[in-house]
Amino acid sequence: MPQQQQPARTELSLAQRFASALIDLDGVVYHGTTPVAGAVDALTSARSAGLRTLFLTNNASRTPHEVAALVTELGLPTAERDVVTSAHAAAALAARRIPGARALMVGGVAMKTALWEHGLTPVHKADDDPDLVVQGFAPDVDWRQLAEAAYAVGRGVPWIVTNSDIAVPREGGIAPGNGALAEAVRLATGATPEFAGKPYEPIYQEALSRTSGPHLVIGDSLDTDIAGGNRMGLPSLLVLTGITTLRDLLIAPPYHRPTYLGLDLQELFHTRESVTHDGYRWICAGWTVSASNHDLTLRPPSSTVPTRTQLLDAARTLCHAAWARPDLETSKALATWQDWSRLH
Repeated sequence: MPQQQQPARTELSLAQRFASALIDLDGVVYHGTTPVAGAVDALTSARSAGLRTLFLTNNASRTPHEVAALVTELGLPTAERDVVTSAHAAAALAARRIPGARALMVGGVAMKTALWEHGLTPVHKADDDPDLVVQGFAPDVDWRQLAEAAYAVGRGVPWIVTNSDIAVPREGGIAPGNGALAEAVRLATGATPEFAGKPYEPIYQEALSRTSGPHLVIGDSLDTDIAGGNRMGLPSLLVLTGITTLRDLLIAPPYHRPTYLGLDLQELFHTRESVTHDGYRWICAGWTVSASNHDLTLRPPSSTVPTRTQLLDAARTLCHAAWARPDLETSKALATWQDWSRLH
């Protein structure tokens, strides 16, 4: 993928430019069961402006009904059809591969429900003569389920996995994700699965079949949400309310770089100036990032404390400079931006 010239200028707000948004949940709309500040209000306003919202999640342990109920409880009424989970994407992929298949299932109720809804028959043992293996996460997935999957995969049965997330944040810290469990089967068998969730195509194909374009991908993760949007050729908005920091973004490879950048979902309603470059300086909305022999430096448009909206223009300008000059250190400019950010 060629290097992208981003985060881009927006002459119209994103809520005006796009018909549908494919939105990640954890880190964008909520943290666990707590709403991200301002997210519900922003999406309510975006819907009122005509933006269709569809939620995409790699979480395969909840049904779309459960996810829709959770989002609705937060104050954002959501229908089951407006949720696409990696479990449903995996089941849809399995049904396309072998319609009416017997699927050896690794996972819980959400995985079983998705299989039934796509006309597949869940089975639980390699000796049940499965046509394929479909693996998703549930807290009660144990060695026996993984072993049965390995037995079948080792015999050459096709293998579909909901998502490749190696780790997931939980209340107690970082826990193994579905990708880590799939890795156990891979190491045991030497086989390679087909993935259905973000950043892979199946979950986006399912979402696109339910909405009209133009589409905008919104997320907080570079290697799932943004990489998925880039893989599908869809523009993306990264919000800094989740796991990605500006430091992460400055060193991101081209295929992990978003089209647009926002501090939060209020970015849907802003317009932005272009970043210009005169050879050794990058300039936007009065902000200047300059290249010296070894470093990038960041200067504000005035001596007053920048607003949150102005801080986003500074971050965009810094991204342009860092991506154009990966040979230069960004720590000094980043520290300057962080100092101003702490004032908000």
